[in-house]
Amino acid sequence: MSGPAYGTGSGEGGMAGGGGHTTTVKLRPAFPDPVDKKVICKAICVCNRAPDAGVSGQNLRQQCVSRNLRDVDSAMSWQSPYKSEVNFDMTQTPPAPIMRSASPTEAHPYLPGWIAKHWPGGLDAYPSGSNAVRRPDVVIVKDGSLPPTQDNIKGVVEIKFPPQTKDPEQDDDYARIAGARDKVATMGPGDCDCSDDDGDENPVRALSEKLSELGRSLRKLIPRPGSLPGSGGMPLPPGGVFVP
Repeated sequence: MSGPAYGTGSGEGGMAGGGGHTTTVKLRPAFPDPVDKKVICKAICVCNRAPDAGVSGQNLRQQCVSRNLRDVDSAMSWQSPYKSEVNFDMTQTPPAPIMRSASPTEAHPYLPGWIAKHWPGGLDAYPSGSNAVRRPDVVIVKDGSLPPTQDNIKGVVEIKFPPQTKDPEQDDDYARIAGARDKVATMGPGDCDCSDDDGDENPVRALSEKLSELGRSLRKLIPRPGSLPGSGGMPLPPGGVFVP
């Protein structure tokens, strides 16, 4: 990723009029921050080297990343700050995450059933490609004990493995989800230093294990619930779409 971005603050008159005031320039932290980047790069590097395999032998790198982040989230009772492939209802303002009512920090597992139940006209009225629903690869939340509503979103990351390229329209929608364009990032192997990531983690999970080697490595990198500022002890905020 590139270095920190810079934004102009609200200077009081600049240098005009001889008042001697200077324009305030505020340093805006780069997104994702070093901890988030380390976690996501770990998943990207391992899955780029040893991806999941499809039924026809195809390499499923993004599926590998999503599966491992989801497994870690599940093992953390759905309180990981890294939410994999949460669907967002783009017909709402701000876009609302589609979550399970029994577990509001867990993404709803079956989108077609939710659409058929909750949207007039069902799937026929909202065909694939209508962008009524968007599903970012990773949503990073401030507090893992709360659902990924906009007020709890730290940022949105889209993962692209070559030859995939950025989609400007997708970025626009992700900015709506996050609440700001500078909270959206696209990451791939080229944004990570994978040269040192030559460990023996195998992202393919053994049937007898709850987590893959990669999953266990990710858990070591992720801050525990309650260790983040403002985590825990707060009621669930309104705005999410929670369904059984």
